[in-house]
Amino acid sequence: MAGPIAPIQQWGETGPTVKALSDALGTYDWKQARALSDGLISELDRAGAPYPEKPARQVLALLRRKRRFELMEAVADALVRGGQSAPQVLRQYAQALIDQGKFTTARMVLSSILNDPATPASEQAEANGLLGRIQKQLYVNANDPSNPRQQSALREAVRQYYGVYKTDPKSYLWHGINSVALLARAARDGVPVEGFPAPTDIAREIDGTLQQIDDLNMWDRATAVENAVALGDWKAAYDHVLYYVADPQADAFEIGSLLRQLTEVWQLSNGSEPGSTLLPTLKAALLQREGGRVDVPQASIVAEASTAQNAKANLERVSGKQLEKVFGTDRYQPLGWLRTSLKRCEAIARVESVTGTHLGTGFLVKASDFFPDRSEKEVLLLTNAHVISPLDSPYPGALPPEAAVANFEANNKTLAVGDVIWSSPPYELDATFVTLEDLGDASELCPLAPPAASFDHSQKQRVYVIGYPLGGGLSVSLQDSIWLDADDTMLHYRTPTEPGSSGSPVFDDQFWTLIALHHAGESDIPRLGGQPGTEEANEGIAISAIQKATRQATAKPQPNITNPQEK
Repeated sequence: MAGPIAPIQQWGETGPTVKALSDALGTYDWKQARALSDGLISELDRAGAPYPEKPARQVLALLRRKRRFELMEAVADALVRGGQSAPQVLRQYAQALIDQGKFTTARMVLSSILNDPATPASEQAEANGLLGRIQKQLYVNANDPSNPRQQSALREAVRQYYGVYKTDPKSYLWHGINSVALLARAARDGVPVEGFPAPTDIAREIDGTLQQIDDLNMWDRATAVENAVALGDWKAAYDHVLYYVADPQADAFEIGSLLRQLTEVWQLSNGSEPGSTLLPTLKAALLQREGGRVDVPQASIVAEASTAQNAKANLERVSGKQLEKVFGTDRYQPLGWLRTSLKRCEAIARVESVTGTHLGTGFLVKASDFFPDRSEKEVLLLTNAHVISPLDSPYPGALPPEAAVANFEANNKTLAVGDVIWSSPPYELDATFVTLEDLGDASELCPLAPPAASFDHSQKQRVYVIGYPLGGGLSVSLQDSIWLDADDTMLHYRTPTEPGSSGSPVFDDQFWTLIALHHAGESDIPRLGGQPGTEEANEGIAISAIQKATRQATAKPQPNITNPQEK
C-alpha cells in the first residue's frame, strides 16, 4: 500500500506551468487547460507554502482572458486555501465569481480586500468598481425599473463607480464611463438618481481626458467607444471600435466585456445605429478570440449578414482620412469574416428522409468545379455517401435519393433530391453528388479554396464546420478548431462535430472557402501520412481529392480512411 503523498515544501520553477496553460488556452485546447488547472489545484492542496504571487496572478489572468471562469474560480479558491492572499489574487477570484453570477460570495471576497489596511489604493479602487459591477448586474438582470429594490441597486452602482472616479479621474476612466452609462440608463428607465452630474457632462470631461492621451491603451479605447456613444458621435465610436478589436491585448474577456456593456447597459441593437455597426464588429472579434459554437437561428441568418454588410457601407460612408488608416486587411477582417460565414449558411442543408428523420448535412457547390462537362450554371448538393448512396450500391443506413430531401433552414426551403451524379463509397472518398428538384437560381454556393491553400505545420491554422449537429438547427462549430494534419486525401482537425454533422462543409480560417467534406471522428483515429499511433480528431475528405477523382471519373481506394463514425 502506497504511503501518503509528501507535501510540497517550497515552490520551484513555475514558468513551465504558466507557459503550458498559455499554449493550451491559445489553441482552444480546453481539455488540456482543464487538466493543467486540475494538476495545479492538486499541487496547491498538498503544498507546504503559498504559491508565489506573480505566477498566481498570471494563471488567473490567462483563464480570465479566455473567459474560463469556472476553472478560474477553482484555481483561485485553491490558491486562497493554500495561503495566497494578495489583493490581486483575491480580486481575480471575485471577478470569476461575478461572471458566474455568484454575487454574494464575490461581495464577501471584495470586502476582505477593502477591510485590509495594507491593500494599495489602486486595488481598493478596483474592488469598489467590482462592487459597483455587482449592483449593475443585479439591476440589468432583474429588468424591472419600477422595483424599488432594483432602483436602489442602480443608485448604489452609480455611487460606487462615481465615488472612485472622482478621487482621480485620469486614473479611473473605466469607473467614470460606467457612471455615464448607468446615469444614462437611469434616465431612459425613469429611475431618479440624485446628487450626480448629468451623464453628458461627465462624458465631456472624460473626452477631454482622452484627448490628452497620446497613445490610447486597450481599456482607454473601450472607454472611448462608450464615451462616443454617450455623446452621440457615431463616427468616433466606429473609429475607436476598429482600433479596439485590432489590439492584440483585447482577448475574449475584453471584447466580451465591451459587447456586454453596449447591449445590456446601453441597450444597443442590430436594428439601428450605432449598434448595427458596432455589435457585428465586436461579435466577429469575439468569435475569433473565444472560438465557441454559434447556433444561427433561421430568422437571423440573412438579417445578420445584411446588417454586417450595412455596417461595412456605413463605415465606408463616414470614414475620412482619419479612418482610412485603419482599413488594412487585419483590422477590417473581423467584420467581413462574420458576414462571409453567415452567407455560407444559405448554401447548407439538413439532409432528411421524406418522413422527417434527420440524417446529416449537405451543401451546394458549382457542378463544373468537379465535372468540367457540366453547365457553368448548374448547382449540385454534396454530402457523404453514408448519408445518401445510389440504388445500385446502397450503403447500410444511408438514404436512397428518392427518399431524401434537403432542408435549407436559412432560406426556409425544402427540396426533393433528384439524381445521383457521382458517388464514392464510405471506405473510399465517402462522397455523393446529387441534383435537387426545383432548386432555381442558387443565391449562395460554397466556393473552393485556391490551389495554393494548404496545411502548414509551422502555423496554428484553424478550420471551421457549419452543419446540423444532432439534426438540430444550423450551427457554426468554432470551438477547439485547430487544424491538426493533412495529406493528399485527408484532413484531421479538432473542430467539434456531433451526429448529424456528417456531410458538413469544412472551411478555411480566413476566407471561408471549402477545403474538406466532414465524414468521421474518433478518439483514437490513425494518424496521417503513415505516422505511428493515433490521435483524437475529426476527419474530413480533402475537396482536392474529391475534385481529382470526379475529373478522372474514378475513385481510388484510400487505406487511411476510417469507417465513418458520426461525431
